[in-house]
Amino acid sequence: MAEDSAKTTSRWTKYRNIDATTAPIIIIGALHGGKLTMERLIDYQNSKGKPAETEADLKELKTLLNSEQPSFKELQCVLARLEMNRREDEAIKVLQKALKKARKEGKSHEAYEIEMLLAEMYIYKGDVQQALKCQCLQEEGSSDARNPLYKAIISMMEQKEQDAFEHWKEFKDRQHLLNPPSVHDEEFVAFKNAVNLLKKDIDTATQLKRQ
Repeated sequence: MAEDSAKTTSRWTKYRNIDATTAPIIIIGALHGGKLTMERLIDYQNSKGKPAETEADLKELKTLLNSEQPSFKELQCVLARLEMNRREDEAIKVLQKALKKARKEGKSHEAYEIEMLLAEMYIYKGDVQQALKCQCLQEEGSSDARNPLYKAIISMMEQKEQDAFEHWKEFKDRQHLLNPPSVHDEEFVAFKNAVNLLKKDIDTATQLKRQ
């Protein structure tokens, strides 16, 4: 039990000890390869519902986005906590404002990464059609593995398992090119179970809001 807890805790900190000369390459690979997204999805059942200082997280989210060079790895960690505590609406508003600002200032890479985070927030909120409208998921020829991964999640949530499997295969192909050899290979069945759990929780939360 203690070992499982230690593994869960280490999810968000294990990249901190990477040598500084190789960190940028590995972090980009982890982001674009969908590694952090997959870890959070697979860990959803273990992490959901844990208490967190969400107001402090919202403040940290704004601080990170206002940084000269935002750490998207850290942003994913903060957003994960907000997602687990069903604070997607507030986080989405903050991300939308940051996206608009980045585009206005001509920061294309920053805008792209922020929109990827926004697409993920839409997915966790259950607003998959809004996620599909994000430009980052409409781009053709992108090497970013998050593109087919998010589409696989959306297809699975819409109960289109065959489409989900096709997107999953594309995700694995891109992930293989972007991630370091040590990255663990997640199985489709684990992915499917995690998405089904996510969808169940979203449906429950939606019903509670309507009461």
